[in-house]
Amino acid sequence: MKIFKKIVLTFLVALILILIGAYVYFDQKFTPEKNYLTVKNESGKVPMVWLGNDKNVLLVPIHFPADSTTYYLQFDTGSPSTVLYTQAIRNMKEIQISHDRAKTSFTLGKTEISSDRFKFINQGKNDHKDTLPIIGTLGADILENNRTLINFKNNNLVFNLTKAPSQYTDQLMDFKFKKRKIIINGILKGKEKQFLFDSGTSAYELLTQKKEWDNLKSPHSSVAIEPAQSWQNILTTYTATCDQNIEFQNKKIPLRNVTYVEGFSQTQYALMKFSGMTGMLGNAIFLNSILYLDCKNEKIAID
Repeated sequence: MKIFKKIVLTFLVALILILIGAYVYFDQKFTPEKNYLTVKNESGKVPMVWLGNDKNVLLVPIHFPADSTTYYLQFDTGSPSTVLYTQAIRNMKEIQISHDRAKTSFTLGKTEISSDRFKFINQGKNDHKDTLPIIGTLGADILENNRTLINFKNNNLVFNLTKAPSQYTDQLMDFKFKKRKIIINGILKGKEKQFLFDSGTSAYELLTQKKEWDNLKSPHSSVAIEPAQSWQNILTTYTATCDQNIEFQNKKIPLRNVTYVEGFSQTQYALMKFSGMTGMLGNAIFLNSILYLDCKNEKIAID
């Protein structure tokens, strides 16, 4: 009997150590480096520029001081840091590259953004197969400690707001800005769920796991199967119709399509399970809404 107890105790200790190790691993793996952006001034209204008939990619225009060309960054709240694309910036005099970092400054509307520590990734300038000069990704670091208005209704954004808009005072609700991820609680099919708002999954309403997808899709719904790309990964999406609503405090948002993806890495799936998130909300579900984000105080309004 004593031997059996020792075996059970050893097993429990080993299990606890594994769980602690897994927590530490994922916590470190998905902790972004320190925000390296310097952000000055309120932007004013910055126009949204869309790629694709289904608004597949959301772009924002930027300008460099000594260059009349309008360049573009993909606005991706799923990316914790702003990054530049190696091939797209290779011959740009406005960007100085030293070892594995880049130094530059540019304007986003009236907002001045600068850093000497920009990361860059091996992303080709023709990845979106479009003639626009897309040179990088504007990540969630632009939101950190700042107020932001994402106005899908009127197709514009305002970054680094100096004052909180008074019209949203009574609509504010809590959210988490954990590791520069926007995590919002909502009610779906009578149960409280956690959702990650990822503007990089632009054309989709809700990206989720296969089991959740099976539970949410309408009976006898046809399934649209399409190839997709996430950074360098080639994925396959499966989209079905859905007749549900997600309730955010006192605001109900119709959920008309739900999607699951094949091709995500095991790490990405593990992250979703580890965090307890139901899935990722893309821009498509908010196209008739205005989002106000106060990432310093972790308050959000959905109008």
